[in-house]
Amino acid sequence: MKLRLILSIFAACLLTAQQTPVFRTASTLALVRFHVVHKNRYITDLKPEDVVLLEDGAPRKFTVFENALAAAGTLPVEMTLLFDTSGSVVDEGLLDPLAFKETLLDNLEGVRIAVYGFDRNMVRYSRPTRDYAQLQAAFAALGTRGKGERIELFLPPKRKADPNSGTWLFEAVAAVSREAAATPGDATRMVLVFSDGFPSTDSRPEDAADIDRELGIPVYPVVLGHDRLKQRMAEVQQGMGPGDSAGPLSRLMEKQMQIADFARLGELTGGRSFDPPAITLTVTRSVLTSMVAQVRTEYVVGFVPEVSVTPCRHKLEIRLRNKDAGKMMGGTRTVVH
Repeated sequence: MKLRLILSIFAACLLTAQQTPVFRTASTLALVRFHVVHKNRYITDLKPEDVVLLEDGAPRKFTVFENALAAAGTLPVEMTLLFDTSGSVVDEGLLDPLAFKETLLDNLEGVRIAVYGFDRNMVRYSRPTRDYAQLQAAFAALGTRGKGERIELFLPPKRKADPNSGTWLFEAVAAVSREAAATPGDATRMVLVFSDGFPSTDSRPEDAADIDRELGIPVYPVVLGHDRLKQRMAEVQQGMGPGDSAGPLSRLMEKQMQIADFARLGELTGGRSFDPPAITLTVTRSVLTSMVAQVRTEYVVGFVPEVSVTPCRHKLEIRLRNKDAGKMMGGTRTVVH
């Protein structure tokens, strides 16, 4: 009977692992990241005793508690930049390597940056690095869609693609997050995605978000060209007569919904979205400056997971002991140990 019970538990854990994305890494730490906001202001003075870590609903001890603003964190930061290379998404204001150096490298000691581009497939132009010359070469190759390491993308189960187009947005987000999580060593990791938000598959943001939550990697979508779409919608609405077809407006509204789905990746993964009015060097710097603030106000809680003969999924959640302290952003993930 005892052996049968053990086998049943093992089978249940194995089945669950097969049905859902699984977090496994060479890292020795299970890390949970979060921000706390109160009255539109990030709270930066929390102490370890202000939070509780729950594992499967039960409190457990943690050995890591960091806030980058309060002290120099011991965990490095790895920021992955993912660029949609379809159409006119990639332009001069977006791909100035000096802007990334002056806003990210010069302001975040120890941060490393990786650079990827995608359409139907994904290309790695640089692994995480602080070498400015390497980043310059990566941005130059990205701008010309030059040589890089090609990474094939795959559709989630039961999803379909438009054979006449090639923007596998949510597939690329999921793939680049797996790439980031596979980087050796402990680090806090995040993905900044630049795209117009128009995928050519019927995948949903939840397809990517489920994986990102498993990996503990927040996504920060940057919506490109949204203002042009809103202007076009206003022009079509103003020019419509009583007997005119609603087809053109319906197609624009569909694109508006696609943008909303793309932006939802931020909330779904514990990140946030950006919707700049235009792509200029000034706007790019503003977005990157906001990312610096995100890093500096982020809390990281972690522990060394126990080694198990029959690994299972465990839900981690951070809660504030005082609910009036603010609103939790992020603070959940699932690990396997």
